[in-house]
Amino acid sequence: MLVAKKKELKILNLEDFKLLIRKNRNTIIPKPRELVDEALKNSPYYSKDPTFFLENATEILYELRAECWGTYLQHEKDLNIKIGEILVQQDLAINKNDSNNAAEIIGLFLEKYSDHLFELSKSNTNSRRSRAGKEFEAIIEAILLRAGIYFDNQGVIGSNLFETERLGKLVDCVVPGVIEYNLEKRKCSLISMKTSLRERWQEVPEEMKRTGAQEMFLLTLDNGITKNTIESLASHNITLVVPDDLKVNTYEKHLSVYGITQFLYELIERNQLWINRKDLSADYYIQKLKTIELRLKDIRDPYEQQIFEELSTYCYKKLK
Repeated sequence: MLVAKKKELKILNLEDFKLLIRKNRNTIIPKPRELVDEALKNSPYYSKDPTFFLENATEILYELRAECWGTYLQHEKDLNIKIGEILVQQDLAINKNDSNNAAEIIGLFLEKYSDHLFELSKSNTNSRRSRAGKEFEAIIEAILLRAGIYFDNQGVIGSNLFETERLGKLVDCVVPGVIEYNLEKRKCSLISMKTSLRERWQEVPEEMKRTGAQEMFLLTLDNGITKNTIESLASHNITLVVPDDLKVNTYEKHLSVYGITQFLYELIERNQLWINRKDLSADYYIQKLKTIELRLKDIRDPYEQQIFEELSTYCYKKLK
């Protein structure tokens, strides 16, 4: 008598599993900017005026980072649960296992899927690293906007326009914008952001040389920047910007290192300089309105919309 062989579902191969992780990660875990928007909306800072954001930027930066991290970890846990459920549900042997021995079932699962779980862990680690930088950028941009500082960024304006103006990949923001940078570079501020520098700080002077930029602000949370690195950056007209507590406790003796409050007030002056100019052509205001339109399409927060709507109104008045 022939005994039919028990058919087992084939174990999900690793390449398909990686695609599965990516698909579910994109579905379950919000983008860094979405996490920042949610954290700000739920914070006590949400309805504060621009002066509050100018004078309390360090506190806001730290609090939003902490809130985003906690929320992210919960979403990551949801992802891990979802992936685990998928692995169990597609495994015929585990589903048909009649054993009441939990240790035996878990052992079988780990034996079969140790490589898959390693890939999941690796994916989580990589995602955390990339998220940290993007989240830092999103928080700084939120603080800039809520402090009433106009700027253009690659994410909204587009890398093509940045490349047209020779701004390069390391420039995250231009204050007040790429239109102004094309007119008069020295009266604009270029901003790059890195949570930590390590050896990557060397990329910044190289990029400046390639693009022809004269000076730049480099924002970081790094509390271990050496004197040699600070002096080397300063020699290339790169001003480091750190949270105010790091400026006081770690970099107080270095004049080329700004606290974030000092940095924000300098950007306010740059913005005001362009607002007060009397020599700008009609074409300038037409081009400016185009970039404002792009920003307004991207912004959903009413406070941030108001900032650009006021700027738009100002530009239209100048065209009359």
